[in-house]
Amino acid sequence: MGAWDVSVFGNDDAADFLFEFDDAHAVSEVASLLQDALDTVLDATSEIDVPDGAVGLAAAALVMAWNEPALIEDEVDEDLSPWPRTADPLPGQLRAKAAQVLDRMREPRGNELSELWAEAEELSEFQAEIARWRSRLP
Repeated sequence: MGAWDVSVFGNDDAADFLFEFDDAHAVSEVASLLQDALDTVLDATSEIDVPDGAVGLAAAALVMAWNEPALIEDEVDEDLSPWPRTADPLPGQLRAKAAQVLDRMREPRGNELSELWAEAEELSEFQAEIARWRSRLP
């Protein structure tokens, strides 16, 4: 696993996902990228693979940071500047999907990312990171 810490942006898959926003400036373009990442996790019928889970978590965090950009300032450096891309609001269903992704990724069963953090004996830290982001949503 190409991860340097348990944060939602602390892995290669999330870092690669951030590059997808380089040319996405309109809210429709950004929303499409976020929705695809969230839906990949939500549509998984069996185990969620590491890349899909990592990108889904990053997408959920970006949805929350749309209205609170300070949430990601220390986590993504210059990679995503500026965030949000526009003053337009994101579609409302993305916040609900972000909450569902965080709930799903907090569940260790059927979640390869959780399994790897458990093997590294850092599952509780990983789950605390997810809970921290989840606490930002109703």
